[in-house]
Formats: sequence, C-alpha cells, structure tokens
Amino acid sequence: MSQLQYLWKTSNAGSRLIIVNVAAFILINVPLAILHLVGLDASAASIMTWLVLPGDFYTLITHPWTIITHMFIHSGIFHLLFNMLSLFFISQLFSRYFDDRRMLNVYFVSGFAGAIVFLLSVNILPVFSGAPEFYSASGASAAVMGTLIAVCTYRAQDEVFLFGALKLQLRWVAVIFVLLDLIGINSGNEGGHLAHLGGALFGFLWGMNLKSGNDIAAFFSPVQDFFKFRMPKKKSPLHVAHKAKFGNEDRNQSKKVRQARVDEILDKISRSGYDSLSKEEKTLLFELSKDSDS
Repeated sequence: MSQLQYLWKTSNAGSRLIIVNVAAFILINVPLAILHLVGLDASAASIMTWLVLPGDFYTLITHPWTIITHMFIHSGIFHLLFNMLSLFFISQLFSRYFDDRRMLNVYFVSGFAGAIVFLLSVNILPVFSGAPEFYSASGASAAVMGTLIAVCTYRAQDEVFLFGALKLQLRWVAVIFVLLDLIGINSGNEGGHLAHLGGALFGFLWGMNLKSGNDIAAFFSPVQDFFKFRMPKKKSPLHVAHKAKFGNEDRNQSKKVRQARVDEILDKISRSGYDSLSKEEKTLLFELSKDSDS
C-alpha cells in the first residue's frame, strides 16, 4: 500500500488520471463479469445505465453524475488501452508547457464540452432518428482529444516526432487527429466522433484564448481546490535556522550556484522527462523556482 501511495504522490496529473481510469475499469468490469457468469446480464446492463452518459435529457436530469462518471467508463480493454496510451503521451507533451492544475482543468472541461456536443447531436441531428434514449456515451476520448488540441493550438509551431518517425509541427498533428474523427463519422459511432470533436473545439478555443492571456478553463479550479481541501499539507524539507547578511559578491555567487542547479535539473527533464526526477530534485526545483520568482 505504501508503494501505491508513493506512486500516487510522485505522479503528475496525466499519470494520476491513468491510474484512476484503470482502477475504475477493474472495479466495474470484474463485478460485471461475475454477473455475466451467473446469468444476470440484465443487472449488469442496469448498472451501466447509472454510469454512462445518457442521450436523452430526462435521464440526464435524473442521473446528473454521469456527466463526470462517463469519462471513466470504457467499453472494453482496447478502448481503455488506446485512450490511456494517448493520454500518457499527450500529458508528457502538455507538461512541457503547463502545470498539473491547468492540465486537469483542460482535461475535464474538454470532457464536458464533448458531452454537451454529444447530447445536442443525438437530440437534434436526423441521423439519430429522433430517438436519443437509445444512445449513450462513455470514455475519456473527448477529454484526451481536447487536451491534445489545446497544446497543439497554443504551441502550433513546435515540432514533434509523430509515431516516433514523422517530424511535424503541432498544428499539423491537430489537423490529422481532427480529420480522422471527421472521416470516422461516416463509418459508424457518429455520437462518439462528434463528442471527440466537441472536446477538440474546446481545446482549440482554450489555446487561442490563452494566447491572449485568458484561461477559459480556470473556472474548474475551485473544484480541484475542494477535493484538495482535506489533503494534509506537505512540510517543506528545508529549514532555515539562521539568516546571515550577504554582501553583493556573496549574493551573486549564490545566484550562480542556484541557477546552475536549476539548469542541471532542466537538462535532465529535457532528456528524460519530468517523471525521471527524484523526489528531492522535484522539491529542490520547486523551491529554487520560488526563490527566482521572488
């Protein structure tokens, strides 16, 4: 248990989301498998209706929590695997430029945007035959898609190696993924692809607004604050026993030492990623960054 707690405390936002999604998949599907074995498939289906996002507004009103729970429900192991692999690589990209707080804001609000587009689509578009009660949505795809498009919009000219081989600017990565969903609409799962595009639309709007200094996902921050309210605060491992007066020469030398240590840690991040840092290095980077900002 202590190892799991350590893993959770040392993980970034993307890794934590993966842990929660995998845990939810196991906790839901193991009981569903048991119900299937004993011939209670109807009960299993009933359980899922309490977790997935319904297509009709009446059911949504009576099951409002599904606006969140549907993002952690996956229809199968490959659905989960694809979304979690995508989330892993996208979170690594996102963390190059933004902190965990902003990552979670964009992720969840993109998921909400995808849900809204899904609901509007199944209730309005003729392809759904005017029967929204027969449709439902589940999965993290819209949230993952929105997070990808957000960073691709904000840092459009930065380059990455797509699939480890093709060097592309982020703007073209975004175009490719959006086109894949647009093309996919004609091959089935119309509601799912439209939800992905809803998440992508929010990600695009977020990236464009952030360039002007406006974070349109910041309204979700109080939700994060609420869930962190009861978490114990970590004590800083640094203890100042005595403050000495420094001359200009000593102060300049101290700044050089701090900056050299920051550069060393940043080089390690660029080579191996933030997760490669030790707990001490993460703490030191945080403390030194605060010193440089003051």
